[in-house]
Amino acid sequence: MDTFDILILGAGPAGTCAALRLLALGYRVAMTESAAFPRHQVGESLSPGIHNLFDYLDATALLQQPHCQHQLPAQVIWESTTPFQLTPQLRGHGVMVNRGLLDKDLLKLAVARGLHLLQPARYEKRIRHAQHWEVQVRLPERRITVHSRFVLDARGRQGITQSEKLITAPPMVALWSHVDTGQMPAATCVEAVAEGWLWGAPTSDNQYRVMAFVDPNSLQQQPAAIVYEQLLRETKLFRVPALPERLQSCPVTAYAHIQPWRNEWLQLGEAAFAIDPLSSTGVEKAMRFSLQATIAVNTVLKGGDAVMAQQFYEEKLLESVVHHTQWTRQYYAKGWPGAMHAFWKERSVPHLPEKITTTPFSQQLSDALQQTTTPLPPTAAGNNQAPNLLKLWPGSIQLSPAIKYVTTSCVVDDCLQLKTAIRHPNLQRDIAFLDAVEIYPLLQMVPAISTFGMLVTTWSKQVPFPLAAKMAVFLWDKEILCPQ
Repeated sequence: MDTFDILILGAGPAGTCAALRLLALGYRVAMTESAAFPRHQVGESLSPGIHNLFDYLDATALLQQPHCQHQLPAQVIWESTTPFQLTPQLRGHGVMVNRGLLDKDLLKLAVARGLHLLQPARYEKRIRHAQHWEVQVRLPERRITVHSRFVLDARGRQGITQSEKLITAPPMVALWSHVDTGQMPAATCVEAVAEGWLWGAPTSDNQYRVMAFVDPNSLQQQPAAIVYEQLLRETKLFRVPALPERLQSCPVTAYAHIQPWRNEWLQLGEAAFAIDPLSSTGVEKAMRFSLQATIAVNTVLKGGDAVMAQQFYEEKLLESVVHHTQWTRQYYAKGWPGAMHAFWKERSVPHLPEKITTTPFSQQLSDALQQTTTPLPPTAAGNNQAPNLLKLWPGSIQLSPAIKYVTTSCVVDDCLQLKTAIRHPNLQRDIAFLDAVEIYPLLQMVPAISTFGMLVTTWSKQVPFPLAAKMAVFLWDKEILCPQ
């Protein structure tokens, strides 16, 4: 009973998400958690993309509990000092939850599906053997040793030391307290001020949480309570009659682990990376990355290429960190205080990380953060498909001479496989699939086909006609298919 395929440290959303998926794949999974549940946890705002993840995990019902608040409107002061009303339809179907209860529900679901839970249990030390890890865990009455092939470290910020962090943005601290619900609207509020920004939302226990995000240097000059009070007095949306008490704080600096995969010890969630709270997508990003990590783990355990699995895991981590970091910079650049205020100026330009221990991954990430990324390419044509199709149908076609074929790793049945992808100047990344259809075999038919209509007709014998047409129009728009 002390030997498992995977041991997961930490029962937050990243850890339990990985556990649920690995259990569904048939593995023996153990988990340690040091705290008793439900525990107090901030980070209650879940972005709209969370619904797809819970549906995939067959956990949709957990977002329908009484502590979950749906369709909250928002009041925003950001690009100008004039408040902007954002309806639930415009902002997307996000959810405000009690994180303590949500984490407890996720863990309970994983245990019901076969998770071996050790709680409360504290990680103490590890020993690496040739093919497995030996992890010593402290229970209230005794110590035990757990053996596992993989260890997934999802202990949050305590699962990563300062020397293992590559800081991806200027340091930032969150200050928060609660006010009576009646003092604030039944909405999420976001407001930019000269020395930081504030976020507030109603909680499930009839309170309203107000969080302020500031540069830690401001706390060296004045007590946190004074800084917090001054920020509130500068706002339009947070002018509460009585100042809140019991101020709390925590660091929210964005970072990434410099070596997130080491001898089948993998970092998940905030033990792998932390993003700026500006987007409210931290939980979604952590869970999504956990699912990607389980694909890499499953590939290795099924006898696949371990080097390819690690590369896939690291690429997904790098992609997530870089995309979010650059989106955040652009959003800070839109803030009305502008470059005349240090807080906003520093966060709207690339951040140069301090000297760190260099690893292949940290070097790759540092290089990527200094470059500009364009949005990922779509995998389907736009809404003008029908007019395009009628116009293109009789035309002659050929493959672009600029197309190149490259080998890349792709997810097939929860494992990584090498597939042939296409590379073209009009694509921001190599693609092997369009709408889950492998593209290379279809392109091999093109030289023997004379017209666009004949190509769609031929492809429709392999895939449904609407999908064949959509793929052909997309490839034409990208000039991968072009006139003869």
